[in-house]
Amino acid sequence: MDLRDPAAREILLASLPHAPGVYVMRNVAGQVLYVGKALDLFSRVHSYFRASGDTRHFISRLPDELADLEIWVTQSEREALLLENNLIKELKPRYNVRLRDDKSYLMIRVHLSHPWPRFETARGLPREDGARWFGPYHAASAVRFFLSFIGRYFRFRTCSDAVFASRKKPCLQYHMGRCEAPCCREVDAVAYRRRVEKALLYLEGSFERLIRDVRKEMKQAAADLEFEKAAGLRDLLFALEKCAQPQRVVTSDLTPVDAVGFVREGERLSLVVLEVRAGQLAAHRQLVVDAPAELYDQEILSSFLFQHYAARTELPERVFVPFAPDAAGPLAAQLSESAGRPVALVSGPVDADSPEGRLLHLAGVNARHRLTLQAELEVDADLGRLASRLHLPGIPRRMECYDVSHTQGRDTAASMVVFVDGRPAPRSYRQFHVRDVSPGDDYGALREVLARRLARAGEAGWELPDLLVIDGGRGQLRAVTGILDQAAASAGLSLERLRVVSLAKRHDADGPPERVFLSGQKDPIPITPAHRELGLLVRMRDEAHRFANRARVKRQEKVFSSKLSEVPGLGEKRVTALLRAFGSVERVRAATPGELAKAGRFSVDLARKILEFLNCV
Repeated sequence: MDLRDPAAREILLASLPHAPGVYVMRNVAGQVLYVGKALDLFSRVHSYFRASGDTRHFISRLPDELADLEIWVTQSEREALLLENNLIKELKPRYNVRLRDDKSYLMIRVHLSHPWPRFETARGLPREDGARWFGPYHAASAVRFFLSFIGRYFRFRTCSDAVFASRKKPCLQYHMGRCEAPCCREVDAVAYRRRVEKALLYLEGSFERLIRDVRKEMKQAAADLEFEKAAGLRDLLFALEKCAQPQRVVTSDLTPVDAVGFVREGERLSLVVLEVRAGQLAAHRQLVVDAPAELYDQEILSSFLFQHYAARTELPERVFVPFAPDAAGPLAAQLSESAGRPVALVSGPVDADSPEGRLLHLAGVNARHRLTLQAELEVDADLGRLASRLHLPGIPRRMECYDVSHTQGRDTAASMVVFVDGRPAPRSYRQFHVRDVSPGDDYGALREVLARRLARAGEAGWELPDLLVIDGGRGQLRAVTGILDQAAASAGLSLERLRVVSLAKRHDADGPPERVFLSGQKDPIPITPAHRELGLLVRMRDEAHRFANRARVKRQEKVFSSKLSEVPGLGEKRVTALLRAFGSVERVRAATPGELAKAGRFSVDLARKILEFLNCV
């Protein structure tokens, strides 16, 4: 049965049950397109083939791509959630988000059933093997630091069980003072076990209790005249206090809680989990993934929470999230079952001044920072792809973007922003006040500004760019190309490596959000969230808008302040208050005396004087 045939599709849709379950969509080649869950399979699948508010891009393509639909009926939505997660991992569908799960993270495992336990690294889900599991850790450096720390101060064995059973003489770790060699020497098993318990306290983050126990043992060793042992415990105490020093109390509530930060830009997604244990910020996990634009944020957050907490051995009592995830109820029930106690997913309005609100805000800030950092790390690769996409002769090291702005046809100006190696260079930003063109003539403004810019090409800080980006369509591109040829001829400049493109927003609802026009190419290049290299051009254009708006506001403030400062009894602070409230002299003229008095925090009589003065000017 080929579901691209409307008749076959109607037969299948009519046979769907009103029951919870999972559906698997495949194309004609048998490739899995999408895996989804539903409380009601009949209603959910039908929604893909009728007009709805579903704005995901792949929905409109389903009638042409979907050839087969596989249905899995479950007993509850919670079972559907579990099955969906397993099928996504197994089938890797095209339109589902695939997050980095537990298989990519390191964990620490210690076999307490062994008479001489050792701490080792492991990957994968915790297993019922008689061992304690800690983690997962997002950075291998954290695991290496811990293993080095316990080797120096606790002197546990590091060899495998097989090597331990067959060793006849001490290894190098013993001679370095990092192991007592219980494999072939007489070692106090009770003291060894006590050190294991101390190391477990360290992993659990119970620094205060561990420091208290070590200090007590150190004093006892000194009282027993065991000065060498006391000196070793003193060094351990100093190291533990140093490790515990960065810990900061973020809430007086000792309930274990997590806060999730979620930031998305196009198809790039940043997720951060901050963990608070015993009122202290204990750890954080962060990852940046590619998320198809077709997926809703709620669906992505649900998948992330499920995969993240499936790999955890200890779950918090509350998880604060910026918005409600998809299938929040079944997800909370599954987390509660895994933890053996209730686990609450808290979304919705959270008091920004409360500890939970501050924690949630901090998680969002960390997510934003991680996304920005990832973009910085990948900017060189994006520049290479941009050069290939725009057919440039080389990587565009210096790029300039121009934006023309005016105030109701007056005070025309142009902003120039500069990106060097894909990053903003604010010191090179410039503002041009257009002098010799008619009001509203954007083409003429571009010609004047670029002629003035190219005339300074030989000066320091005015090096020629590799790429010029113009805010506008094909008309602006033609205008700029013509002036470049004229300026190059008059100034004797060589512009062989210089390329010009224009960036235009869509004019119709069905078109691409942004388009890039190239000289000599008929059709523009659409910009989609998947094209991160073209997103650099959008960033430049937005930065040019921001810079132009800031300059325009400053010009308006100057004019506004100069006019209002002539009003008797109106000082600088009151002028600033009116500027913030109204933004222009025209709006002040249109305001009532009461509105002016409230905004400027002065009397109604003064407000009347201001209006009388402005209306007479």
